[in-house]
Amino acid sequence: MRPIHSALEIVALIGQRQPIGVSAIARDTGLPKTTAHRVLQTLHAAGWIKPDANEGASWSLSIRAALAVGSAQRATRQLHGAAFPIMEELRNTTGESVYLAVRDADTLALIERLDGRNPLAHAWPLWQRGPLHATSLGKSMLAHLDPAELEACLNATLPRMTRQTKTDRSAIEAELAVTRARGFATSFRENWPNENGVGAATRNT
Repeated sequence: MRPIHSALEIVALIGQRQPIGVSAIARDTGLPKTTAHRVLQTLHAAGWIKPDANEGASWSLSIRAALAVGSAQRATRQLHGAAFPIMEELRNTTGESVYLAVRDADTLALIERLDGRNPLAHAWPLWQRGPLHATSLGKSMLAHLDPAELEACLNATLPRMTRQTKTDRSAIEAELAVTRARGFATSFRENWPNENGVGAATRNT
């Protein structure tokens, strides 16, 4: 099952970091470069990835992968329908961009975005994954996890996205306590430079 696991891991990484080259893929997955190259060729032959025309020897997801994402969009249609009017009202009131994301293990994936009136330094692509510990949306999710799930997330390697990213566990736990008390989380230049965010989690009750 290891080859299948490696292939899925590489597809997820390409989706998050595309376009990305084989050296970065091997480094981030811990696979030998020859193994990563072999998996990439297999995925390319199967139609799941394609060479990036603008980035030399780099890879991006293919149309076939995008169609698979379309199936995921159908799975979240009910959530999208319930959230969209609220997102639109919030965007119109604040003039800021509004994001809707769902958690998957120790990451989140953006499933809807309404761009605000203010110029965007960075537009987060739909269905791209992001870290929980460095985003306001992610931190709001972390704050409401049960102890076992939170332990697993905080024990994972926490990448430093910018110079402002908190990776110290005690600092993150202190911030999560504040988030629980006030009902929302904040992120100040922690995921992307020059971008700030406010996030709140919606839970099933």
